[in-house]
Amino acid sequence: MTSVTGAVAPSAPARAASWWRHDLLLLPVLGLLDLFTASSVVIQSEPVGPARQWLQVLAAVLSVGALWWRARAPVAVFAFECVHGAAMWFLLHDYRPWVGLIVALYTVAALRPLVVSAAAYTAACARSLLSAFDSFRVEPSPGARAGEFVVTALMFALIYAAAWTAGSVVRRHRRRVAQLERERRVARAEAVALERRRIAAELHDVVSHSVTVMVLQAAGAARISASDPERTREALLHIQQAGQQAMAELRRLLAVMRAESGPAVDGEPGPQPRLDDIEVLLTSMRCAGLTVTMSVSGSARPLDPSIELAAYRTVQESLTNTLKHVGRRACATVHFGWQERVLLLRVDDDGTGRDPGAAAGLSTGNGLASLAERLERVGGRLVAGPRPEGGFRVSATLPVAQRGDLVAASGDGGAPAVG
Repeated sequence: MTSVTGAVAPSAPARAASWWRHDLLLLPVLGLLDLFTASSVVIQSEPVGPARQWLQVLAAVLSVGALWWRARAPVAVFAFECVHGAAMWFLLHDYRPWVGLIVALYTVAALRPLVVSAAAYTAACARSLLSAFDSFRVEPSPGARAGEFVVTALMFALIYAAAWTAGSVVRRHRRRVAQLERERRVARAEAVALERRRIAAELHDVVSHSVTVMVLQAAGAARISASDPERTREALLHIQQAGQQAMAELRRLLAVMRAESGPAVDGEPGPQPRLDDIEVLLTSMRCAGLTVTMSVSGSARPLDPSIELAAYRTVQESLTNTLKHVGRRACATVHFGWQERVLLLRVDDDGTGRDPGAAAGLSTGNGLASLAERLERVGGRLVAGPRPEGGFRVSATLPVAQRGDLVAASGDGGAPAVG
């Protein structure tokens, strides 16, 4: 079966281990950034006692340490950062944390729906009003205080907007990747199902024809074993030949399956049946007791190998159905009508000489449906049904290669001559 490969997603433990290693490097850097830019531990405008410095360091560790859980509970971590920042504004006037809030907002935008992330952005902007009020309070010029308040609030709004936008872009990218992964899985399932149907059709064609011929020959040999030993011997020989042919086709099919799933064990797969093999097929049917004639009109043209196989299987399935449902005394005709763009293939039986016990119970009920699907895959069409004058007709229309497509084919000997 066709092998469909793709990148293997890492397991949950592997993703968690990678995340932890990433955070072990990232979080200390974020903590130092927060202390350098938002506290009086490093940059002091006035003397700060050791107790206040250690309180600021502890507050920074709490703020950045909470980010460890941001991927598991992004909204809860964001809420903690908002409350933590507001509490620090009231309790520690020398420390105004902002790094943790930005990272938490980015995470919410990346992992949660748009409505949730938009609400988080609004909450972050509301918390930035505290920093804007600080700017308003420390501005020495009364006339410039309003401007400082607006500029600070707008600055934080833009910073939070950048974090929110980056997270939203990541979320859309992840959704797109997830969608592509779902489509890949669906395409893989469809490819596997199509391959299974193709192999089932091949197995049906091989087994149904050979088993039908063998059963009919065995039934005939059983009836004449006492009265005509020579004909019994011929029937047994035909059974042997049909079994050998079935085994050869099954080996070819298994070789194709091995070649598609990995290196072949027994060498290259054998050739597919071609229209050159039609006469061998008709001889097998005649040996089973069916009267078969063939006619050809028009000039034979090159066919794509898949179309040629479909034509062969059409004749095989049609004549096998005649043996199953009518019996060995039936008469069948096979006609190949070559036209400019299509090959019209018709198989008729007269419906007479019905043998009630011939091959009853051998039909799977899926032969013609599988055959119609095979023809559709190569651009053909199948019509099957009773004839007005009696009997049954199977008609197939198959595309023929055009003259411009025959340059390469003409070097290979052109179309096989039928009849």
